[in-house]
Amino acid sequence: RMSRSKVVSHTARIYIELMRSLPLLLLLLVMFYLVLASSGLGKTQIAIVCFSLYFGAYLCEIFRSGIEGVDQGQWEAGAALGMSKGLVLRKIVLPQALLRILPVYKNQMTALIKATSIVGYVSVMDLTKASDVIRSRTFDAFFPLLLTAAIYLILCWLFGLVVDLVEKRLTPKPRTL
Repeated sequence: RMSRSKVVSHTARIYIELMRSLPLLLLLLVMFYLVLASSGLGKTQIAIVCFSLYFGAYLCEIFRSGIEGVDQGQWEAGAALGMSKGLVLRKIVLPQALLRILPVYKNQMTALIKATSIVGYVSVMDLTKASDVIRSRTFDAFFPLLLTAAIYLILCWLFGLVVDLVEKRLTPKPRTL
């Protein structure tokens, strides 16, 4: 979306708006039964493609807003030092943008982990589908669902912990005299 080319920018905007407007389950069903049905891809691969397309649109906007949130003076300072735009982006802007991006990124990736629970609709075996199979065989819904919830909780907590550690590592330390 940040491209100077109108074609690239508008194409990206259409893709992002399309993905953000569709419910994930609908995208998964359309891709599985219509678009990629005869592609030869497996169920899990189609699910990966869907989740990548869907959450990629959100991540594009997260990164774009993080980069645009860095003060324009940072770009100008890098240019004044004779740095190319790519070098300014890599050495000056991205480190600052990452600190703004990480909290939102953590939330979005936590949503991705939780959203994987819907792949059972296209017959992909996941945690939720496995607990449903156990429930149908044992007629006990409580423990399989409780265990599934605990596993999702642990996965999201561990991912959040890793992102928090990265955020701490990237945060500049205050200088003392």
